[in-house]
Amino acid sequence: MLELLTPALLTALVITGSFGEGGHLTIDEKALGVGAAIAVALRTPVIVAVVLAAVVTALARLFLG
Repeated sequence: MLELLTPALLTALVITGSFGEGGHLTIDEKALGVGAAIAVALRTPVIVAVVLAAVVTALARLFLG
């Protein structure tokens, strides 16, 4: 049971940090990065998913303001 606690807490922190802002649900460029990481993580190594998520988020911030 304890081995399931770490991934659950990490998931909660990622969701809260990505979609929460000031106590409200916010969908912005960070959501694109998380979506890219989830899509890629299913078939690639974790480091590739993290790098792709960072690139997608940076590009979204560049083009969306």
